[in-house]
Amino acid sequence: MSLSKHPATPWTTSRAIGELQIITTASFSMTHFNMAAAVAFSGVFTEQLTSEDADLALTVSQVSWIASVFNIGSVVGFITSSYVNPLLGTVRLVQIFSPLVAAGWMLMAFGGSFWVILAGRVLVGVSVGVCLGPTVTHVGEISSVNVRGFLTTSLIVNGCFGITCTYLFGWLLGWRHSCLVIGIGPMALQFLTSLMFPRSARWLVSKGHPLEEAERSLRFYHGQSYDVDKQIEEIKQSLGNAHKHDATLLQVLCLLKHRHNLIPFLLILGLYLCFVFSGGLTATSFAPVVFKDVGGFSNPYIGSILLGVVRTITTVLLGIIMERVGRNTLLMINGLVGAAACLVCGCYFYYSEELVDYGWIALVSILAIVCSMSAGISPLMNVMFSELLPNAIRAELGGVCLLFFGTANFVMVYSFPLVVSSLGMYGVFWFFTAMHLMMFLFAKFFLPDTGGKSIEEIQMMFVKHVVNAASGPVHIHVEERRGSLSAETLDSNCYDGPATPYTPDVET
Repeated sequence: MSLSKHPATPWTTSRAIGELQIITTASFSMTHFNMAAAVAFSGVFTEQLTSEDADLALTVSQVSWIASVFNIGSVVGFITSSYVNPLLGTVRLVQIFSPLVAAGWMLMAFGGSFWVILAGRVLVGVSVGVCLGPTVTHVGEISSVNVRGFLTTSLIVNGCFGITCTYLFGWLLGWRHSCLVIGIGPMALQFLTSLMFPRSARWLVSKGHPLEEAERSLRFYHGQSYDVDKQIEEIKQSLGNAHKHDATLLQVLCLLKHRHNLIPFLLILGLYLCFVFSGGLTATSFAPVVFKDVGGFSNPYIGSILLGVVRTITTVLLGIIMERVGRNTLLMINGLVGAAACLVCGCYFYYSEELVDYGWIALVSILAIVCSMSAGISPLMNVMFSELLPNAIRAELGGVCLLFFGTANFVMVYSFPLVVSSLGMYGVFWFFTAMHLMMFLFAKFFLPDTGGKSIEEIQMMFVKHVVNAASGPVHIHVEERRGSLSAETLDSNCYDGPATPYTPDVET
């Protein structure tokens, strides 16, 4: 008998409810650990394979391809996720692809040629890419409202820890042995623990599974006293009467023509654009290379490890205050602090000859860039990703959003050395300054605050017209200027907030 069916099991006591959500989050955070570790591995591999004592003879072009091909693999994984997640669900994906991630790291560790290492890097990218988005949405779906921000942020915390471990083990053990440490243990832990988890109720209902299965899932994560019937009814109503659980990907994407689906999608893409091109992610990925130019450390890995530790601590602190501060407020602070730090860092590199004895200026600036990212857009990406995706197209659209992210990140990683050689390091950081200012404006004028709201309530924020009758249900009329979408009616128990919720000033 499964744990979720047994009313007397200690797993279903009120004390254990939060523990099950935490255990699930900790397990699925291993995917984010590996994703971040693979990104940081680019800097370790590039630094060690371009040094004089490299243990493998590769050209600069081959090293560049191995460093950046992970992003191509992850893009393939994101595309695949849009097809397989609706069919299998997050838990099954994790059980299938966790062993493949470990196998990819092993190929890299024991590979003796360019092609073997490249194949391992692609396998890791594809496998992690398939699971990345679904694990975020799964954690958001099974979390209680008051801890959703904290739990989704903890995925990023483990990612930061993965970066720190990659630099630490890369420095102490070398790139080959670090592949074994990073790849095998976390994936084995994730696979074994995933065997006990049910799929989320929102996914089960949206894909036409028996309601009894969704009820067992809700009781597993929220306890026997949870109002299962009300939650399932809210999920069904949020999907709409026209929802098809067996719709094709093309049919699902056609739903983006409706405003209540399109606006959240565009907000997520805007966040990813700011995240990739604002400099914090690039500074983390190429930390050993950047710290070679900055100076201040006899070993560039010392600065890289410090960067990872600072980022981890900052993200943990953010997780604690996440529910007390507005999401858009955190992003605006990130934009202002990051812009100032990038401007100072760019000026340092421009006047590097005059400031050769003041390397600490660039060091402090880079730490400020990464700290502001870790307390702003980096964890907020996961939180907003889990909150904004509409229920009706959540499983399919997650992969599409991450496809955009992977493509943008590949462009950034592959072009970074070329842009530095043409514009100089100062020009790159001044570009990052402009992107941080754009982030501030984006948060100020477009991003709504979703704190303290259920996923169904957040979806109501993007409905264009809300008419609250004096008695009876609340009628939500979704109107398209060009027609093509009939009115949808949702009962009042699907939204218990104010009669007219906040609607972002974005027109389509």
